[in-house]
Amino acid sequence: MPSRSFELSVDLPVPGAEVLAFLLDLRRHVGLHALMVSAQPVGSGVDGRGYPWTDWVVTDALPLGPWRVPLRYPARLTAGNGEVWSEVRAALGTRLTVHWQVTDRPGGGSRLTEVTTVTAPRVTLGFAVGQARAAHEATFARLPGVLTAP
Repeated sequence: MPSRSFELSVDLPVPGAEVLAFLLDLRRHVGLHALMVSAQPVGSGVDGRGYPWTDWVVTDALPLGPWRVPLRYPARLTAGNGEVWSEVRAALGTRLTVHWQVTDRPGGGSRLTEVTTVTAPRVTLGFAVGQARAAHEATFARLPGVLTAP
């Protein structure tokens, strides 16, 4: 199946550890992520590298003309060494792999970089990439106002 990737970055006024904690709790993304309407953890464990993971059931509301169509899908978030990986298995064979890296900046704050790869059937790839990119760009634009320094 074909894939496309995009990369986003944002400077944040809080330390990297705070950014990582935010990223790992998808419940905190509801209302911030343009599509996400709910997220519930359903399992957790440790992978072969010793990194903790959490499985989630996420519901998005995809815009389709004048309607918003609910879409439920499983997601797994894995954390380790200042990084988070997200694996999403959505409808019609669509997969999103998101890799976040957080680095502390000299003088305070941190930089969050995301690489998202969307894999989908050719007929839906453009739509899936467009929806993911728009939602993630909007989230990145809002993050500095949500993750504020004390």
